[in-house]
Amino acid sequence: MSQPPTSGTEPRVQVLTAPDGDVAARSWDALPSTTAAVGGSAWVRAWLEVYGADSRPLAAVVGPADRPRAVLPLVRRRNRPWTAEVLGVRQLAEPTDVRAADDASLRALVQAVAATRLPLRLKRLPADSPLLPHLREVYGRSALLLSRRVIGTPTISLDDSWLEPETHFSSRRRSDARAARRRADRLGEVELSVLEPAPGEVGPLFDEVVAVEGAGWKVAAGTALASQPQMRAFFRRFCELAAEQGALRLAFLRIDGRPVAVQVAVEQDGRYSLFKIGFDEEFARCSPGNLLMLHAVRWAAERGLTSFEFLGIEEPWTALWTEQVRGCVEVQVYPLSGWSVPAAAEVGWEVATRAVRAGARAAARRVRTTGSDT
Repeated sequence: MSQPPTSGTEPRVQVLTAPDGDVAARSWDALPSTTAAVGGSAWVRAWLEVYGADSRPLAAVVGPADRPRAVLPLVRRRNRPWTAEVLGVRQLAEPTDVRAADDASLRALVQAVAATRLPLRLKRLPADSPLLPHLREVYGRSALLLSRRVIGTPTISLDDSWLEPETHFSSRRRSDARAARRRADRLGEVELSVLEPAPGEVGPLFDEVVAVEGAGWKVAAGTALASQPQMRAFFRRFCELAAEQGALRLAFLRIDGRPVAVQVAVEQDGRYSLFKIGFDEEFARCSPGNLLMLHAVRWAAERGLTSFEFLGIEEPWTALWTEQVRGCVEVQVYPLSGWSVPAAAEVGWEVATRAVRAGARAAARRVRTTGSDT
């Protein structure tokens, strides 16, 4: 663990480099964040346990690790070039943001990250992240900072109108939903539920999720948890940890007791964050995934939650539910350091050339400034 020098009333900043209990303390979850459960303590701990062997933590923390004012869970891959990136985005592709209680702590955090002089790559940062203006201010002209829009995540802003989700449908879609429910009823007793499992109940329910998802199109696409052992291990552990916090939500549509549609979600910060969905294609004629989605959105609205987050990326099927999208950006920062050019070359030689030129300009400015002082 390293700690940059501080003085006076400046916030105490740490850069945690060992995957011990200080990384992902439960108190992190109380800090405001635009990404709720993603990047929270359960997310970070599960990632470190499952994926962490190939990376070294570089978690920037303002204040005591068990009572922080701001945190940014960065990691550095062990293979070169050494680039700091937000933990989990490479493997799980979910937008992840800083967690911060106040502006002064956030600025101190960015200063600590800048002091490492490592290239920084934030692949899916929310476009409204409070981190962005501080990155631009702190790095200033001492680094090449690139930013571009990337695909966002769909969301529903919940209000009382979503107590009856069908009212947001066209008449054709309302008719289709009623017909799907009738077909499901003809197959047997339909049960819709959103469960809040205790930690000891997670294992068997998670196995049902994997089995149902594995009975659909995701197996052929290679994206099912059944086809990805490491991701399956991550989500099992994430579910266990989220259940310990009372935040895990597992939704099921069962017909005569058999699960035919599933959802894995977390309720945190007033959001229903949806991580995984799946349905058994044997029951496709009754649209079990859509029936379960109707139930889950209604359940979230009845609970008084503020939003229903689809996570992942915009897709044609999500457009049927909402046109609202949370924008995302990719941010790359290349300071004047030995690692910036090879790190930029990973992205492309055009970026590497720009990093070289930015470094040359920064060096020239330093020479002029030094000369004017002598």
